[in-house]
Amino acid sequence: MKLTGPEASFELDILDYEYSDSQYFMDRNWLLISLKTRYRNKEYTTTAPLLSTWEIELLINWMRSVASQRELSPRLSFVEPCLGFSNSSKGLSGYSFGIKLDQEAAPDWYSDPYKPFWLSVSPNNDELERAISDLEGQLGRFPVRD
Repeated sequence: MKLTGPEASFELDILDYEYSDSQYFMDRNWLLISLKTRYRNKEYTTTAPLLSTWEIELLINWMRSVASQRELSPRLSFVEPCLGFSNSSKGLSGYSFGIKLDQEAAPDWYSDPYKPFWLSVSPNNDELERAISDLEGQLGRFPVRD
C-alpha cells in the first residue's frame, strides 16, 4: 500500500506472519510489517510486528469509509501505539492524512523521543483506491487465522 504527498510518501507491506504457528489466537495473527517512508530528501525503512490481521481489516474499512465520505472516525489507532492514522480531509478536494510514526516505527533520523513523528500524505481518489485494493490483496495472502 502506498500513499503520497508533495513532500512525503508512506508504504506499508505485509511480509509474513510473525509466528509460523502458535497455540494462541493473538500470536497467530500478528504480522511482520515493512514500512518505507520518505520525507523531503530523507528515507527510512523498518520491519517490525506492528499490526495484526484484524487491524489490517480495520485499516481497510477505515480507508473505505473515508473514500466514501462516511468516515467511521477521524483517527485510527492500534494495539501497538507506534502506528496510527488521522484524517483531516473534510472540505478538501482530495484527501489529507496524518500517519503517526512512533517508537520502532519512527524514522531513525527523527530525534524527539517524547513526541511521535507525523507524516503528511495527500493521495488523490485513484491513489487511495489503489492503496485499499493493494492492502486487500495483501490481506488475502495473510488472512485472519482461527
